[in-house]
Amino acid sequence: MVEKSKIQLIKEFIETCPLLKNGKVNVDYIKDKPQSYSIDETPAITVLIQYPDGGSRNQILFDFSIQASFSALENIKNSKFCDDFTEWIKEQDNKENLPKMDGICWIKCLGRGTILQTTDSTAIYVIPMQVVYEEAF
Repeated sequence: MVEKSKIQLIKEFIETCPLLKNGKVNVDYIKDKPQSYSIDETPAITVLIQYPDGGSRNQILFDFSIQASFSALENIKNSKFCDDFTEWIKEQDNKENLPKMDGICWIKCLGRGTILQTTDSTAIYVIPMQVVYEEAF
């Protein structure tokens, strides 16, 4: 059996969120239709702490992206979705219901959903996120 990547495990975890309309999350790709979701890894320093024994505390930074309808009324709903999703992640972290990764310490949102880009009828919102995990030597 092929071992799953850390991003795959994060994707599978986020797909358990009951707030997602279709439950499907892509990686580094968002469809051009409302209620599409993607996780997009952010370039960052991955090693937070290098331990003397050769182990390390690492991070994965990524954006959770949401393609949504865009209008004055829809924007209020989109903002509420971002707030609710951020709260859901916080609740899962507090319950230690985390992605199924070895050594995982936490998952959290690093900010609220903000608009990345818009068209006449859609907007892409992004929520910056972080997963931190320990890796043994």
